[in-house]
Amino acid sequence: MFNGTETIEGTFIKESKNRFLCEVLIDNQLVECYVPSSSRIENYLKLSNKKVLLTKNIGSKSRTKYSLFAVMYYNKYVILNLNKVNELLTYYIEQNEFVEAQIYTIEKEKTVNGYKTDLIIYEPLKSEEKIIEAKGIIGITREVLFPKVHSERALKQLEQISILLRNNYIVEYYFVSLSPIVKKVIINSSHSKYYKLLNECIENGLRLKGIGAILNKEKEVSFVKIKVEIM
Repeated sequence: MFNGTETIEGTFIKESKNRFLCEVLIDNQLVECYVPSSSRIENYLKLSNKKVLLTKNIGSKSRTKYSLFAVMYYNKYVILNLNKVNELLTYYIEQNEFVEAQIYTIEKEKTVNGYKTDLIIYEPLKSEEKIIEAKGIIGITREVLFPKVHSERALKQLEQISILLRNNYIVEYYFVSLSPIVKKVIINSSHSKYYKLLNECIENGLRLKGIGAILNKEKEVSFVKIKVEIM
């Protein structure tokens, strides 16, 4: 799905104080680049002096010319653009969750009963709609903890999902690993409120799923299923 994406190589130097910016060495020049993530990348992995792939920003109003796209770890690409999670998940669902003759539509960021969905799937023949929440995972170990940092937004989402479940909505909660190294996501019980809310949602019918995106050197993407474990 990214095989038409043009990239250039650079050497990552450091994240800036502004969490959306970093410095990358490109052709021996220090260039300010965009970090497409609401969390600091250093929360997940160390990039200093790593070779990274960058994509060119589109639009004259962009502050930076390039955005972080991927990094090579253990000879494998780890995608760094968390803004691509919904796009990757849509591609996965279209390729793996439906048979060819099945009729469905997928919409992004539609509001249902006050809750802004990542994706919503309509299957008219079943008169059914399915709400999808997606959480992006970046890591370089076989097992990763989630969440790693406190997120009021994630807590609020689970509170809203709980209401949807009690009103008989079908909700699936996907962990989408952007790293081919990650094989298992372990729900972090030390974040007690998130852990409690997630378990309550599961008791009310929430479906947990995990997938991993594998990006090859031609920028083609394939997927594997990964385990989600609640300790």
